Amino acid sequence: MSVQSLFTSAMYKFGQSPDNQRFSDDFLSAINDAQNEIANRRRWGFLKTSSTVTATISTRTVSLPAAFGKPYDHRGALRITSPAANLGDTIELIPMDSWYNDNYEDGSTTGTPSMAYIMGDLLYLSPIPDAAYVIAMIYYKRPTAIADTSTAITIPAAYELLLKKCVYRSLQDNGYSSITELQVSDNDIEKIINSCARDDIAKYGGATFNLNSSTYVSRTI
Repeated sequence: MSVQSLFTSAMYKFGQSPDNQRFSDDFLSAINDAQNEIANRRRWGFLKTSSTVTATISTRTVSLPAAFGKPYDHRGALRITSPAANLGDTIELIPMDSWYNDNYEDGSTTGTPSMAYIMGDLLYLSPIPDAAYVIAMIYYKRPTAIADTSTAITIPAAYELLLKKCVYRSLQDNGYSSITELQVSDNDIEKIINSCARDDIAKYGGATFNLNSSTYVSRTI
């Protein structure tokens, strides 16, 4: 699956020509919107990744990885890998509201970080780091922004139908009419997402949900 193949498919579906620059621009917006919509529907296993960040001594915050999308909410998702004395120590990630409501923040204590919360593009650590800790993070990444037809698509090829449907619906919303009277509804998208989610759980170890045609309920363990 490539951007060019999806673009060609969309041109045929909506009766457009390759030299229609407006359609080309709208298509790029549509495929980016489609990837982001799919990514935001659930915690997909295919988006799970890892990298490291390095805390600065006496500084509470550290920038999240550039492609950070959602936290991986499991024990061990944040783990110290350096210095050697703290190798393997875990950092508990808690909601920002809980942090303040439960008075975790005292504003001055320094030491080895043991708790953290996320706000915006920053990871807030407590205690304030007393050394340059290297922290390994597991998280869900954001899809790569599509800039042109040579850009790689983040959504796996196995879910091409889902991506196509989301692109077509976005183009419909922008006022394009299909020459084959194509209509893509939210219900159509939901059904395909349910099927892809089950496959994602089996293939990539995605988050387990009780799936039905319209809702997702997280299973508590």
